[in-house]
Amino acid sequence: MPANVERDADAVRVDPYGPNSPEFASPTTSPTVDVALAFCQKRFEGQNGVYRREPSGGIGCFTPDSFPVFDRFRDNVYLIADSNHGFKMIGVGELVAGELLGDKSALLTPFRFSRYAEGKLHPVSNSPFPWS
Repeated sequence: MPANVERDADAVRVDPYGPNSPEFASPTTSPTVDVALAFCQKRFEGQNGVYRREPSGGIGCFTPDSFPVFDRFRDNVYLIADSNHGFKMIGVGELVAGELLGDKSALLTPFRFSRYAEGKLHPVSNSPFPWS
């Protein structure tokens, strides 16, 4: 589960990533996680026996509103900052490629870096998870 890293960013070791990181991998999950998943998504009902109880995760970064950023950051830099959405980012590549070739995407407009300065932040989610 998400946890704040309470130290200077320069002192944080981001490698190794994921379960290989003894400092930032989550501990072995409990049956409570199974129950929560089954409650939230029916596809997890009755799957308790196949759920792997092992450390997972790793350190990740979140944007201030927990939504991704897709934008040209410098003349020669296009930024894709996913804010830990992972698999939800699968369809972005084609949209970004189009922008790099000169086609502006209305779908990516709400995710511009400028939204912070303009105060056009995304609404706060009612989800118990900061990544949704």
